[in-house]
Amino acid sequence: MNEKIESKRKFTEIQPIYSMWLREVIRFFNMKPRVISTIVQPVLFLALLALPMSKLFHGTPPEMEQTMFGGLNFFSFLVPGIVGIGLLFGGTMSGVTVLWDKDFGFLKEVMVAPVRRTSLMLGRTFGGLTVGMLQALITIGVASVFGIWYGFKISSLSGFLLAIVFCVLTFFIFSCFGIILGGLFEGTEGFMAFVNLIQMPLFFLSGAMIPISQLKGVPVLYQIQFINPLTYGVDGLRSALTGSTPFFPIWIDIIVLIAVAVVFLLLGAYTFSKMEVD
Repeated sequence: MNEKIESKRKFTEIQPIYSMWLREVIRFFNMKPRVISTIVQPVLFLALLALPMSKLFHGTPPEMEQTMFGGLNFFSFLVPGIVGIGLLFGGTMSGVTVLWDKDFGFLKEVMVAPVRRTSLMLGRTFGGLTVGMLQALITIGVASVFGIWYGFKISSLSGFLLAIVFCVLTFFIFSCFGIILGGLFEGTEGFMAFVNLIQMPLFFLSGAMIPISQLKGVPVLYQIQFINPLTYGVDGLRSALTGSTPFFPIWIDIIVLIAVAVVFLLLGAYTFSKMEVD
């Protein structure tokens, strides 16, 4: 009898996760401008950021360039950072959907349902994760095409699969973070202002564009890199994709990301439980 009750309880928790995931995916594909943006944005970042900045090192001896960027040329160094941009921006913007649901009354209906808040968080996060992984794969694919001329290539199949793991963990963290912020803010203006305030420091102090070691001797900024979860995501992603030596051991990158993901998931569930909807 107890086994039947437990089995039924697990099933009832799977349903809201699936429903919230499906809703997020359907909403994404129904918004054509968002679909186009997801496809075009990686191309623009690579074409307008990675390629021009790579020209800064034109004429630099390859040995010197590789010494600066951990055995990689600058384009290969920058590609995982561009993927990190998409994971960071896409994840934190997940909170906008919470604000939309507050305004349209959908969140109130969900909150009164007899399901765990963690399930609601997971469903929303998995929905955003599906979209975020689509963009990450497009970025890696386009970078591989550009890499024919600029020297970037995926190190191995196992490295690619490990890179997917790092993408999933990194996006999960920032999606949970965005949803937490969406639960704390009452209006889109305040949410957007705060997100724009923190996105740039998180990105530039993650090793995505500047090697972590290059900030040694810079007070505060060097230390901030080590409390930034994106630092560990980009570090592991770069090593997995390119086969370069990571700044941290890979196992440390993974453990830190998993730990932060669990903390943010629990904080998100707590935020949902305390959220007031009219």
